[in-house]
Amino acid sequence: MVGASQVAREAGHPLGLGRWPVMVAGLLLAASAVRCGEGPRTAASPAPALATPTQPDTGPWFVDRAHDYGLDVITTCGQPEKRSVVESIGTGLALFDADGDGDLDLFVAATSRVEDGSIRPAGGPWLFRNDGPGRWTDLSATSGLHHTGWSQAVAPADYDGDGDLDLFIAQLGPDVLWQNQGDGTFLNVTARSGLHDEYWGVGATWGDVDGDGWPDLYVTNYLEADPIHPAPPLDYLPGFPVFRGPTALPGQPDILWRNRGDGTFEYITSSSGVARSDGKGMAALFADLDNDGRLDLFVTNDTQSNDLFRGLGNGRFQQVAHEAGVAVSPMGIAEGSMGIDVADVDGDGQLDLAFTNFRHEGTRLYRNLGNHLYEDISTGSFVGVNTLRFVGWGLALADFDNDGWLDLFQANGHVYPGVPDADYDQPLLFLRNTSGGRFEPATELWGPNLDRLRSGRGAAVGDLDNDGDLDLVVSTIDGPLRVLVNNGRRTTHAVRIRLVGQHPNREALGARVEIQAAGRTQIGVVRRGGSFLSASDVSLHFGLGDASSIDQITIRWPNGRSQGHAGLPVDAQLTIREDEAAVAVIPFLRPIVETEKP
Repeated sequence: MVGASQVAREAGHPLGLGRWPVMVAGLLLAASAVRCGEGPRTAASPAPALATPTQPDTGPWFVDRAHDYGLDVITTCGQPEKRSVVESIGTGLALFDADGDGDLDLFVAATSRVEDGSIRPAGGPWLFRNDGPGRWTDLSATSGLHHTGWSQAVAPADYDGDGDLDLFIAQLGPDVLWQNQGDGTFLNVTARSGLHDEYWGVGATWGDVDGDGWPDLYVTNYLEADPIHPAPPLDYLPGFPVFRGPTALPGQPDILWRNRGDGTFEYITSSSGVARSDGKGMAALFADLDNDGRLDLFVTNDTQSNDLFRGLGNGRFQQVAHEAGVAVSPMGIAEGSMGIDVADVDGDGQLDLAFTNFRHEGTRLYRNLGNHLYEDISTGSFVGVNTLRFVGWGLALADFDNDGWLDLFQANGHVYPGVPDADYDQPLLFLRNTSGGRFEPATELWGPNLDRLRSGRGAAVGDLDNDGDLDLVVSTIDGPLRVLVNNGRRTTHAVRIRLVGQHPNREALGARVEIQAAGRTQIGVVRRGGSFLSASDVSLHFGLGDASSIDQITIRWPNGRSQGHAGLPVDAQLTIREDEAAVAVIPFLRPIVETEKP
């Protein structure tokens, strides 16, 4: 069934039901009808009233605190009827320490609409300073940030090595680079940086590809599309016209920019070996997937095969996606792939790979077998069956219950409002890793009526209140920002590790951390990219279960140097600086709840 939906879209039709054999179409519609008798809804229509679940004694409990915290942002994206594919993508956001005070601030990209034959601001951009648990200050008016076009993805990084995090915004048309001035304001330095890109950018990732310490930038570009004069629609079903999507519009090439270290960037796409004209890129992530000390690059493409570029060093890459088994589905069909994350979900010391997909395709989870080979475990892990009916966007592999196993969060939402066979405002999704890479639904268990929070797009993860468990911020399509604060009663231990590298790579992008506690070893890598449109905290969060201390932390810094620390405490943020023996320890603001052991 996965293959049939993709074949229809590959034929040039948005979903192409009119071109399918009747039997195949019927099977797919039946597979999607999980909630029998429920008709399609729009993002503005209310969900049925539900009884509020009772918070459990232990475990995660996510509550939307956006309104309570004064973060009342509406992420409008074009017009509600969605006449163009541009209006379906959504708005990006970032959790990053904008002012260097040690906690996570929030940036939400500017929103846009079409009015009187031109693109107009519809709100934002927004910058909120985190002033401690539950206290936020709106700095948008004084930040210097302003609307510069149809903004999409947000990618912060310290590109100039001055210790302040800057902001790159991928846009429809020219992208924008905002330099952090260190005083709460940002300056548009796009022209002098040389980042001239007229394509439609929807994603970006930072990483040092040539080993000079300066973070380089990869931008995913999507389609040739015009929201002011959209191409004529196509019929989704007879009588249901929808905008033209990736199967009916030309793609655009991605771009790799080398950071020269003087504030300017150099185009190296062709010379690096990553050039591709037909990718229709959505998201990208630099990470050392094969543990050889060199960054690899994974790119999701919509209705085209995905890319896995193996890092060869010195800014050179080799395409290995087909040989690795991650380019297309197990049926050999290119899917509608979007958000990305990498993590060791089964505890074998290898970074596994996950990415969201279009409806009827399901999120893919690939187990890293080593030697640049991957095994699709979407079925055996139950990730596939639990995501099959969704159009997936933002994605995070993170330990939300601090048991030492990485769970999965996914933001969902259809792109076509009003079609008769699918919900438009699809719910967000939590899947709990029950250990060893098998996942079970947890949305109903981890918060009050979380399935009413719908039509998600971008998603970013971080500990907003420094209490030792992970929170989430999610943008929606034409709806409110969701700030999901984990107010659960934490009975298990955790640690957050913040690395400070040497100049110019102060964020230590590309570093690998191994942590040993209570007989288990966990790994994490410092990275900027993945999810969809959005940027999570780069600090590494490890759930430790019942472990009351850390036996050993081993860091491989981006330059290859190894550093170890033993006997460190849990339930704290540990700040580790390259070439310094001392570790700064800041306890979490909320201790665990002690429980009696059986």
